[in-house]
Amino acid sequence: MKKIMCPVVFTALFFLFSPQSVFSQSVWLWPIKGYETGHGLAGWPQLEMGGELNFDNIFIAAPEGTEVVCPADGIVSHFSVGFHSSLTSSSSYHFDSDNFNAIFDELAAKGEYKGLPVPAEYLCGDITIRTDDGRNIFISGLSGDVPMKTGMRLNKGDIIGEVKYAYHKIKEPHIMLNVYDRDGTVSDPMSPFGLKSTFKEGDESKAAPEWLTAEQAEKDFAILMETYKECFPSLDEIVTPEQMKAFEADAAEAFKEGISYEGFYDIVRSSVSSRLVHDSHVKLLTPNPKVDSPVESYVPNIAHGILDGSVFVKVVSEQYREHLGKRIVSIDGIPSDEIIRISKERAIMFDGRNESRVERSLLMNNWFLYNDVSRPRTAVIVLEDGTVIRDEWDKWPSGKKYYPQWTENSAYIKNLMNARRKFSFAALDDSTVLFRISTFSLNDTEMDELRDSLSHYMDMPNMIVDVRNNAGGDVRVVKKLASVFLNDTSAGLDSYRMVKDTAFRSMKYSLNYPETAIFSGYEKLDGKPGFYKADYEVSGEIVPDNNLNYKGWLYVLTDETSCSAASLFPSILVKAGRAVTVGRETGSGYHYITAYDFALIRLPNSLITVRIPLVKCVFDEIVSERFPEGRGLMPDYEVPLTYKEVYTSEEDPVLEKALELISERKFL
Repeated sequence: MKKIMCPVVFTALFFLFSPQSVFSQSVWLWPIKGYETGHGLAGWPQLEMGGELNFDNIFIAAPEGTEVVCPADGIVSHFSVGFHSSLTSSSSYHFDSDNFNAIFDELAAKGEYKGLPVPAEYLCGDITIRTDDGRNIFISGLSGDVPMKTGMRLNKGDIIGEVKYAYHKIKEPHIMLNVYDRDGTVSDPMSPFGLKSTFKEGDESKAAPEWLTAEQAEKDFAILMETYKECFPSLDEIVTPEQMKAFEADAAEAFKEGISYEGFYDIVRSSVSSRLVHDSHVKLLTPNPKVDSPVESYVPNIAHGILDGSVFVKVVSEQYREHLGKRIVSIDGIPSDEIIRISKERAIMFDGRNESRVERSLLMNNWFLYNDVSRPRTAVIVLEDGTVIRDEWDKWPSGKKYYPQWTENSAYIKNLMNARRKFSFAALDDSTVLFRISTFSLNDTEMDELRDSLSHYMDMPNMIVDVRNNAGGDVRVVKKLASVFLNDTSAGLDSYRMVKDTAFRSMKYSLNYPETAIFSGYEKLDGKPGFYKADYEVSGEIVPDNNLNYKGWLYVLTDETSCSAASLFPSILVKAGRAVTVGRETGSGYHYITAYDFALIRLPNSLITVRIPLVKCVFDEIVSERFPEGRGLMPDYEVPLTYKEVYTSEEDPVLEKALELISERKFL
């Protein structure tokens, strides 16, 4: 067998992975068939490779065509062909063929090999295996004709392909492997094989400081603001220069003498709220010390809600049941209109001018007023009828009963319970079926199961598709499912993606990107800021499915919990005139969302981590009365949010509205 390791790498491996540094037993099987653990290792975390620092990959060299085996029992969760333009940037192609070599042939027939930014041999197969303990093993650099299907079961030692090429700065045949946890956090790729590891995690164990000096706070804040300006491509749509300057001035005043950790956290949280960079995909990953992870929690006896411009008693303990539903004039001397203003300022994770997500937040999140449940307090509440109540908060759990009480018959609880299943079908009567789908993250096996279930209802005159309580998922699944409901080929859209055209200096503080971010395939367009590329996953025609095609009346239920891909799916059907929507505005923007790639920025002094999306994904640029600027997909038939819907009703008003429309034969 030909040895394909350069002498320098071999020498390094001899010292780093000598027998003394290998554990007595490997948990996972080394992926090159016939190789002992560690043999062929050609790259590891913290090694600089061609000018790039390798954070989380191992590279294993072997002769081209050597069989590659599955390291651990698991399920195929991803299967595609693509290329790596850098260690942190890749592009992929998805076809219906069930093996790597067949996809290579399809790409060649379509002329896709021409103009690749890497040599053609580096176009390779990728597979992700979700192990039984929830971790994910990503292996790239594969070829072969082994049939693959997402959702299929693999056992440790099963052949998954053959060695090809993965990373274009390694000239010998090899595979690339990395590991990430259930939540997407990169993980150590070495210790699961029993190797002494060079992987370095972010210093999560380091305690957050209790106090930041003015200099420390100023540095962290400057990094955060610069990151928003450099990396977040939708900034100009939601923040004016005047708003940015005002926010920066307020923050500087707050920490000019130094600031507590809790105080600085509040500033960072404000930066991802309606005051500044509010976006459904911007997320503060560090828990709120006063709300999410306090040592002790306290709850009020009277919790307020906000709806239709008024503050009212929403939930109470037993002793205050007589006041349930009454309007509130003030809390701790803060008048109701000021309570509403403060609470709106603290709303987070909504796109553009979206109203539905904000409205639901104001109804349900009474802690917005104080932004703190970590300490006892006595709130003075003045009701509209003149009653004054001194509410002493209780340590949680309090042992008290609170009203109204959710039960298993509550519509809100039933909908949440139904969302635990990825999809379900229920015949409501002889002419109407309810199809609930709570995620578009479905593998091939699950899609086959869905199609099989759906096939039993093709003759039903009416179908209600419920995409509420759906956080999104895979665009390819959206298009496959849309093809079942489209009766004519959809008009192509000029959908595209855009990234900023900056130096990305703030990536120095990223946990998952090098200091120089590279976005493959994006091009500069004359007269337009940023870099662009066509979004072929979204744009283009969708051809009706010839084998399974529903031709009946279609009603889609949406609301503020229909996000990302769950907003895209009804948008495609509405744009084609194929369905009407019932309910409320979707939780994600209709015209664009900011998502796809994300930078995890950790501020060096406070250790606060913020997730910032890097790609503006534009679905449609046409603004009209039906598709207003800055909003989610608006419903054809609105069902306003009510207190009753969330807290007391056993009937689902959105579903009831759809059934009413069906009974009255109303469509558009």
